[in-house]
Amino acid sequence: MNKTPSDDKRLMDLCRNYAKGRIDRRDFMTRAAAMGLGGLSIPALMETFLENPAVAAAQTGKLAPLDIAEWSYFWVGVEREERNGGVVVNGRQMYIEYQIPTRVRYPYPIVLVHGGGGQGLDWMHCPDGRRGWASYLLEEGFKVYVVDRPGHGKSPYHPDLHGPFPAQNITLDNISARFTSQAAIQPNANQFVKKHNQWPGTGAVGSPELAQLVSSQGGSFIQPAAKAHEVWRERGAMLLDKIGPAIIMTHSAGGPFGWLVAEARPNLVKGIIVIEGAGGSPFSQQTPWGLSTIPVTYDPPVKDPAEIKTKTVTSAEPGVQPYKLQEEPARKLKNLLGIPMVLVTAEASFAAPGSPAAMAFLKQSGCQAEELRLTDHGIHGNGHMMMMEKNNREVLQPILDWIKKNVSTSGAKPAAAAKRAKDETTAIRLADQGHFWVNTEHKKMPYGTIVAGQMFVKYAIPAQVRHPFPVVLVHGGGGQGGHYMGTGDGVAGWAHYYLQEGYKVYIVDRPGHGRSPYHPDALGPITPVLTYSTVTGDFMRAVKNPNPRWKGTGDVGDPLIDQFQAGQNSAPQDNVMAHGLWAKGGAELLDKIGPAIIAVHSAGGPFGYLVANERPNLVKAIVDVEGGWNPFAGQSLWGITGTPFAFEPPVKDPAELKLKDMPSATGQGQGYKLQEEPARKLINLLGIPIVLVTAESSGRNTAAKMAFLKQTGCTVEDLQLKDRGILGNGHFMMIETNRRQVFDVINGWLVSKIQKS
Repeated sequence: MNKTPSDDKRLMDLCRNYAKGRIDRRDFMTRAAAMGLGGLSIPALMETFLENPAVAAAQTGKLAPLDIAEWSYFWVGVEREERNGGVVVNGRQMYIEYQIPTRVRYPYPIVLVHGGGGQGLDWMHCPDGRRGWASYLLEEGFKVYVVDRPGHGKSPYHPDLHGPFPAQNITLDNISARFTSQAAIQPNANQFVKKHNQWPGTGAVGSPELAQLVSSQGGSFIQPAAKAHEVWRERGAMLLDKIGPAIIMTHSAGGPFGWLVAEARPNLVKGIIVIEGAGGSPFSQQTPWGLSTIPVTYDPPVKDPAEIKTKTVTSAEPGVQPYKLQEEPARKLKNLLGIPMVLVTAEASFAAPGSPAAMAFLKQSGCQAEELRLTDHGIHGNGHMMMMEKNNREVLQPILDWIKKNVSTSGAKPAAAAKRAKDETTAIRLADQGHFWVNTEHKKMPYGTIVAGQMFVKYAIPAQVRHPFPVVLVHGGGGQGGHYMGTGDGVAGWAHYYLQEGYKVYIVDRPGHGRSPYHPDALGPITPVLTYSTVTGDFMRAVKNPNPRWKGTGDVGDPLIDQFQAGQNSAPQDNVMAHGLWAKGGAELLDKIGPAIIAVHSAGGPFGYLVANERPNLVKAIVDVEGGWNPFAGQSLWGITGTPFAFEPPVKDPAELKLKDMPSATGQGQGYKLQEEPARKLINLLGIPIVLVTAESSGRNTAAKMAFLKQTGCTVEDLQLKDRGILGNGHFMMIETNRRQVFDVINGWLVSKIQKS
């Protein structure tokens, strides 16, 4: 039967009707036979046309929904050391975010490892807003684990731990000339690069898609390379020890990761896919062990790479430089034997025409390796960042075909996602997910143009939206947006709850935190690396309460505290500058997504007020969970922020605000300041519902902020959890054992204040 699109639509409708009980088995088979499909079983038809979201999407012309059984994160290799007068995480931790589909179709997960200055985002989304390979792999039924290598992305880089920041930040000029179609018009462009036409946009400095790409580039590496490779191997082995056998897909400068982990865990690496990242030319100065900077296991054994005799090979292929191979008889890479490998290369990359040197080395060393050139599959015009170019789904298909053909699944069975209690499950059906950057301002430096002050926003849209306004989640002081994703042990956090309740969710990493890279040329000096003592007091209070809400010890040595501390970021020293970036970035975010609820925590508290001051008509409520910054204290010259606010009557200088001293509301501790009467009003915050949420055991007091907000005319409520019968919580209530109970109170407040449209 030659099927047409209308036939596929009829078949899909038939499958849906059967699944919903509208027709019985006999009727189903009769109709299928009439369509010329009588030889196929019901399970085969249902598998292909009903349960495969990618096929369903192709029939409807819409994005495939993402059915996720589990979505969380964790760090591996969290180690402590004494520094700065306290205990810190030593900077070698590696972050992994993972998603497991409801229907797992393949027994081995895929581990995605990014390239040079990037982070796991390279796999997650495209600069022009399309889905990335991580989501496509999820659609195909793979469990997906996305890595941020140590010192990149959510694995924080700090000069106290990793050495000084690079002298130069990553520039738009350099990325444009190497990764985009701008490379094709460079005077020195070679015959391969001139064919580059798949970049989604012009790629010129000033183009939005280039700014989106460069905003994620950190340029901070663990040096030297041999030290970094040792850490990758150790952390990669820890990851596979945790998740089991897996396929590793790497890119660019992250290319060696796959061989390194296979060297340490040969029985757990089921396949290696290298996207233009073979690790350089064999036996170069950088790769004395073949394709590795560090020792690997040869047979016969080698104690020193100088023992390996090599010869120079000249290739007849245009564009391929001479390279070295072993003299025969060649030693074998003992731990890599039998692992299927593929080196994927694009037509129009600076890495073209391919990887013949690496391929020859691997084959000579006994490896089961092959090269996959996209041009051999009719795929043309791609550059080095092929996973995010216009035809990225087309590029992925021959890789998927290679996996199905070459990675043996004999005896392996897909493992189901962990079963969890209702308040712990992370399961959600999404209409879409992705990320973008706001406030991608360009700054001219002597060495080029950089992005300065960018703010990362991750979004998830539930398949069924039940609330009119999305929620923007903003983390606290040294944290990142992951605080809303649970405790790093696979259980749900507030982000999951909001999605499950039907809110669109946008999770922020403020400038210099998490996925928003830090460089002093953009953000100025950084504060010292954070010690455990900055947070353990808060957790200990939640443990020692008669109603303890933290399930660990709350002190150094608690594995859950390790997971928390692994993501703690030091911040810009200039808080006033940071507040200005929050205001601009938050305003741009709401301009993009429309009216929203802003939920803030701890030292991120001013964010909601700053954005409301910029976009009063777009902020529909502020949920302030123990937000810091008491009125007129420290750098809060304008009340509760460090940047100018719109008062009525107007104020040009904070010195115009006449203040008076107020005694402590509890009779203990320091007092605070308020305006003298008649007090000026915060004109842009008037009418916006605001709630201050305070836990019983946190040690925070909201009296000063409440008094300031009320005096300035705001509509604000004091929500003390103990008054709702919720006892024992500390400052990090969003990751404590009763976080669902706390969430339900906040959600109830939101529903009561915001009319559903």
